[in-house]
Amino acid sequence: MFLYRVKVEELDMGRMSALRDNLVRSEESLRDHCPIREMSVIAEDKSGKRELDIYLALDDVIQSEQLRRLIGKLHSFLKFDFKPETPAPRVTSELIHI
Repeated sequence: MFLYRVKVEELDMGRMSALRDNLVRSEESLRDHCPIREMSVIAEDKSGKRELDIYLALDDVIQSEQLRRLIGKLHSFLKFDFKPETPAPRVTSELIHI
């Protein structure tokens, strides 16, 4: 099994809520792109530093094209209309074989 983790940091409250809601509503369409066993979205607000952790448990056998489509779909959720005074969120990801 693989664990794909995406961490989105430095979000304002509106963007964090919108991103979390979009991910939860779109879980089925994400499953169309990749064999997802489980999905978890955790929102945290630590001293004004809002972040979202997305955990996807993936099947043992995953095709590279499936993973690319999944990553593309996740990145489409991150496209915000940023104002010049608002910094873009910081995004990190990792793929771990368990």
